[in-house]
Amino acid sequence: MIKYNLLCKNKHEFESWFANSQEYERLKKKNLLECIYCNSKEVGKSIMAPRILNSRSQLKIKHNNLDFKKLLLVHNRDRRLQSMKKELSSMPELLVQMESKIKIEKDTIEAATHELRTLETLNSTLENEINSISDQISGQKNKQLSVKKNEEYQALEKEIANLLLRQSETEDQQIEVLVKIDGAKQTADIAKSKIADKVELLENDKNSLIKRESSLRVEIQDLSKEVEESRLETDETLLKGYDRTKKVVARTPYIAPLDDQKCTGCNLRVSNDVVSSVLVEQKLTHCDQCGRIVYCER
Repeated sequence: MIKYNLLCKNKHEFESWFANSQEYERLKKKNLLECIYCNSKEVGKSIMAPRILNSRSQLKIKHNNLDFKKLLLVHNRDRRLQSMKKELSSMPELLVQMESKIKIEKDTIEAATHELRTLETLNSTLENEINSISDQISGQKNKQLSVKKNEEYQALEKEIANLLLRQSETEDQQIEVLVKIDGAKQTADIAKSKIADKVELLENDKNSLIKRESSLRVEIQDLSKEVEESRLETDETLLKGYDRTKKVVARTPYIAPLDDQKCTGCNLRVSNDVVSSVLVEQKLTHCDQCGRIVYCER
């Protein structure tokens, strides 16, 4: 970590720790730096060399056990609040995915029923064609009864034979279509039963997501109030150190207990000076590996 002396527009000088110089520039660019005395956002480096945080150089703020417990409460509520906000931000994408799944299933049902309707239309067309050919055959046979010449009779006989052949071929086509219709009906029935049940489950999941989204908004609003209430009850100096840590550390937790001389936030071993500061001096101490505030659970 690296420490800079900072200066606000009102000439207040103060120190602040950063993960590295790039982190300082990032916070500066996003206007997230703030004077600890007047809250001015116009903050820059004071003219002096930076000092690097090592095992012999820790940000230490004296605190008592009760004050730190109040800070832990702020931190715990902060973490819950961030988790809820992250869950809420994922809801729109989850709903889009759910609607996409529902559409795919509904399209499957529609495809199955569309094929059945197409085959039934084709069967109706073939049935009409067979009836038409049958009528033509009857007409030609009636003509045969009235013709006088053998040539005319033979010509009608040949035409009837052609019509009978067409009728037979069309009937064969109709049989094939009827077989396909039976298969399509089974497919459509399965789609309507099984897939319809799946769609219903997906619709229920979608409604649950919508309810959860609404519930989260209320919970976030309530928890935000609790965070503010707990901050009001917490030592201001500890809060400033905590807020600076939140800006430096990329993700939660911002406060982590020590376990066998390891920071449980980054799982790296801390120096003896850090352990001494936490256990003996009871000062607000940062992990010299990741910058998180560390403490000892007792």
